[in-house]
Amino acid sequence: MLGNYQLAGDRVSIGLAVMCLAHCLVLPIAITLLPFLATSFLKEEAFHQVLLVGVLLTSILALYSGCKAHKQWRIFTTGIVGLFTLSVAALFGHDLIGDYGETILTMIGSLIVAYCHINNIRACRNTVCCD
Repeated sequence: MLGNYQLAGDRVSIGLAVMCLAHCLVLPIAITLLPFLATSFLKEEAFHQVLLVGVLLTSILALYSGCKAHKQWRIFTTGIVGLFTLSVAALFGHDLIGDYGETILTMIGSLIVAYCHINNIRACRNTVCCD
């Protein structure tokens, strides 16, 4: 039963990480094409922070439960690095490294998190943790 929650958590976390990535890739194009989006919810820092909370909660739970079963803790550790990267980007990125730096940092963190969840799913499939 725990394996089903772990697998669902991994999938939700991958989706949220991809949503971060898509937001960072599509937003600059959308703002260029549609100037009124510059003042919409898509650019507000609150969007990043709400998304970050979802990513943190689902990622930590899914990665921890998977790694507890398959014992490949490097997946969890690397995932934490990705989550830390996303957190820095969402909370301090704009002030520390500007818009483009924040976007790049968010993309890097999102890719790391998604990669770790994919590895978590694979590691569980290769063990009995998800049966």
